[in-house]
Amino acid sequence: MGSFQAFTSGAETTRLEGGEPIPTILNAEHFDVSLQSRQVAFDATALERANARFREEVTAILNRVARTHGLGGVEPNWVMVSPLGAMISPVALLQGRSEMTREELAKGQDLALVDFSLPEGSEVPSGFYVLHVRQENGRWIAALRDLQGKVVLQREAEVGPPASRSQWPGRQTGIYSLGGQNVYGVRFGTELPAGSFHMVVRLGRGQIVPAQDPDARAITAALEAFRREARAAFAAWLKEQRDVFIASRSDALVMAVLDPESKSLVSYLRTACQSGGLYRIRAGAVDSVLPGAARSSEGTFRLFEQWQSVS
Repeated sequence: MGSFQAFTSGAETTRLEGGEPIPTILNAEHFDVSLQSRQVAFDATALERANARFREEVTAILNRVARTHGLGGVEPNWVMVSPLGAMISPVALLQGRSEMTREELAKGQDLALVDFSLPEGSEVPSGFYVLHVRQENGRWIAALRDLQGKVVLQREAEVGPPASRSQWPGRQTGIYSLGGQNVYGVRFGTELPAGSFHMVVRLGRGQIVPAQDPDARAITAALEAFRREARAAFAAWLKEQRDVFIASRSDALVMAVLDPESKSLVSYLRTACQSGGLYRIRAGAVDSVLPGAARSSEGTFRLFEQWQSVS
């Protein structure tokens, strides 16, 4: 499965069958969410219903975009990570790609459909793109194409052996090497039986620039509605709320908000290996670093900012 990873200075790791290590957060405190503990209980059921509605709406939009532009459809296991209110990047594997051999992919194939709302100054503008891979003279090339088929960005692809037995798309932000320089970017792609295929796009540091495509705006509207319900769910637990981190996959849901009063992160977590629950992850003095990150006196930890593919 693809899983979010939370990094802390004192994290232990557990290992899922056939997969990579997943940190266990030592300073996570499980909340009592009963009516006796608060005047209003945390309504996880409402949150899960909102997630189901969100995924249904976005799946329909992604399929409409894919079919309109001759891409077939998308697999339902798409991944969406939104560390900030306006930043959104669903990554969806196109149907039928998981059955392709490495030789078929080498001839050139569209792999994934993505919808990026990116910061000002990023390497490409916000909008829908298709990730295309091919092999030329022994080198794997990743191309980002717009919906009209025009190549807007092309570079050497990150290709390796499959990291898992599952076929999950994924994305993560971080510092990556591009052209001999370390840059802040988003790395996205997918794991297939034929191998792992990823590409990095440099991100700017400005304000998020929403895409103007009507379907992209519809996805953003669905996310905003989902985030409003998330804020309502957390309202009974936080006097002051900042932005809500949201990450959704077909078998997992992670949401987190920073509680400035207690200098901790309040999060709802549900994965294939963990039933849904509300947790407080304690830290020291918190200040702002990269989106999705917080800094404590013991060092930096980045909450759920990586969605890696592991079994």
